[in-house]
Amino acid sequence: MLASAFFLALYDLAKKASVRENAVLPVLLCSTSFGCAAFVLAVAWHGDVAAMFHVDGELLLLALSKSVIVATSWVFTFCALRTLPITIATPIRASAPAMVFLLALVLYGEVPGWLQALGMAVTFAGYWAFSWAGRHEGIDFFRNRAVWCAIAGACCSAGSSLWDKFCFQVRAAPVEAVQFWFQIGLVAVYGTILVGSRLAGWRRNRFEWRWSIPLVGILLAAADWLYFTGLATPEVPISVASLMRRFSVVITFVLGALFFRETNLRRKGFALALVLAGIALLCLA
Repeated sequence: MLASAFFLALYDLAKKASVRENAVLPVLLCSTSFGCAAFVLAVAWHGDVAAMFHVDGELLLLALSKSVIVATSWVFTFCALRTLPITIATPIRASAPAMVFLLALVLYGEVPGWLQALGMAVTFAGYWAFSWAGRHEGIDFFRNRAVWCAIAGACCSAGSSLWDKFCFQVRAAPVEAVQFWFQIGLVAVYGTILVGSRLAGWRRNRFEWRWSIPLVGILLAAADWLYFTGLATPEVPISVASLMRRFSVVITFVLGALFFRETNLRRKGFALALVLAGIALLCLA
């Protein structure tokens, strides 16, 4: 899980470099295509690609539904990251474990205990602290469209985590087969969205090729494989796995501040500490 977090942090940095002032959908399609190709080559190198085509309908449905959930999350996240500082965008996404508890409350009527309620309160205090930090950079946190895109991406990421638990722990689906079709499904979803947007005449931003784009897909494919492999172990709780993976936000925060020379780090660091403390309380609960 910690190795997955490291690759995920590098992925976040490559993602920011690729999508900053760039067209979102072409970046998503190109980066995902490179990640898919890298994963297929890795399977061919040490496994049997032909075996990936002998799977049942349930596994295909699980993998392709994961593709739709993740594609939705990434579209929101990339739109947010295109304009927001990385030291604000990535900590919002790191709050996805808190969203898992909120979804459980809404969908299953689970009333949180006092420690869970405290964790939610601390997490949302972190949101308020980010709004306080954002105002010093001219960002109206709760009226900024990019901020709401980041929050929507975090909600979709929480849904993806619930899917991961069902797929790998409840259904015990094989990791390589699921990721194989998940990667292909992502390329198909982004390709469909991009073609549809072009046919509709929707073209708001110019696409610029950058060498960081292939790294986005390749690094994420590696991070996902490590995460899925760890999660396939039945005794690993999804809340703990999700928290350990979100440790990447600390690496991203530090390296992002260095590479992109972002400012206002003391206020953002305080807000990040609140979000992580809230997530820790939720996992302890």
